[in-house]
Amino acid sequence: MWRGVCLSANMLGMNAEPGSTAFSLLLLLLIPLYLVALMWVLSRLSGWDWLARRFSETGVFYGESWRWQSARFRGWFSYNNCLKVGASSEGLHLEVMRILIPFRLFHPPLTIPWNEIEVETGKAWFGLFDTARFRMGVEEQITMRVYGKIVDRVRRAAGAGWPLYHLERMDTNG
Repeated sequence: MWRGVCLSANMLGMNAEPGSTAFSLLLLLLIPLYLVALMWVLSRLSGWDWLARRFSETGVFYGESWRWQSARFRGWFSYNNCLKVGASSEGLHLEVMRILIPFRLFHPPLTIPWNEIEVETGKAWFGLFDTARFRMGVEEQITMRVYGKIVDRVRRAAGAGWPLYHLERMDTNG
């Protein structure tokens, strides 16, 4: 692996052998570029980018919110302990927490109105945990799944805005 990096650096006239100053500088450039590319790809594949096109939050969210939450988008892309999830009677609020600045790239805060969301609730892991699957955006249909106490917290904060879809036995794979 290093050989390919060294060959590329040599083509630029740099001596980028492991341990050299040029190698260190090259790594200092490549690591941030890698993180930026990773956040861009994650926003596209998870569906956050699609949701941001219509539901980007431009103001301050007024409602209850909970930090250090986790969610899984489209069944594959987990945002573990990095989300601030909020709810009010108007909609569901999602944002990557502000202290995680590099991870906020390409992930603007979202507020999705409840009339653009379908919710299925149920139990997961042999009935031990509450779970909810949100289908967000009438056009986009991006799925997000959350587990545990956050399900009831969001339901209570949403109040009358909470969509009335309920499945007692939900498939926990998607």
